[in-house]
Amino acid sequence: MFIIWGSKNDVKTERTLGYSVCPNCGYNTEKVLAKEKFKFTLFFIPIISVTKKRGICCPECGMYKELSSAEYKELLERQ
Repeated sequence: MFIIWGSKNDVKTERTLGYSVCPNCGYNTEKVLAKEKFKFTLFFIPIISVTKKRGICCPECGMYKELSSAEYKELLERQ
């Protein structure tokens, strides 16, 4: 009997925050407010969500700046 287990990062984009220059890659890209969850999988089915990060992500290079829960909610509610 085989047991197939693994892990997966699940990134959900909440909203865009406007254009700015990324300090990592130098591209003028649109900042994205995102949630990232790290999950363990069993037979490719997500079983347990281990960590949850909230932050601002650069879609070009993948740099991720973590935010506190209060900062994340403030940016999410801002128009």
